[in-house]
Amino acid sequence: MPDINEPQDAVMPWRVSAADLPAMVLDAPACDRVFLLPDSSVDGVAMYRDDVAGMVKTLRHRGMDIDFAVAREDRRYLSEYSATAVVSTMCVAVVTTLTADLVKSIVLAAWQRARSSLGADCPPEQVDEARVTVKVAEIVRTDRETAIRGLEITSRLADIESLIQAAVSDPAITEQPPADPHQDPDAAGPEGTTE
Repeated sequence: MPDINEPQDAVMPWRVSAADLPAMVLDAPACDRVFLLPDSSVDGVAMYRDDVAGMVKTLRHRGMDIDFAVAREDRRYLSEYSATAVVSTMCVAVVTTLTADLVKSIVLAAWQRARSSLGADCPPEQVDEARVTVKVAEIVRTDRETAIRGLEITSRLADIESLIQAAVSDPAITEQPPADPHQDPDAAGPEGTTE
């Protein structure tokens, strides 16, 4: 019999708009890069956890195309985050349609983030069991519009990949928002972005 006290997996849309995303991400050309979104913002300054630079360096060394969503001069690092808060949520953005390879990259980033938070001596099995929330902003451009759709998955880290793959295939969760019929199709930048 299943344990009724065990946390349930959650797969849902994440309400994210152009106003929520850094200009560096919105202006990026379509590519297979994963952009790590800030953990928070204080007075308009992007805040990242202090060990995230090492995490990004490790992921790049492993061949992943990852970058900060905010330029170096516009971000700060804090060490006041609790391990639980940081393990639990990671937000990323991609400027293309989610592919199997991008999903694998996102899961690798989430795994490395959890491992970093739990400590280098944490066994991989314990990292896999960590409950995390991964939020993905998918930015898809056509000749006439830019659509942003968000996906939020909460589960054991070991299950995140299969849940993202299933969500990407589920039109009820991943349906692109309709374009605003009053929107100027020739508008550029965030003003021409649908939510």
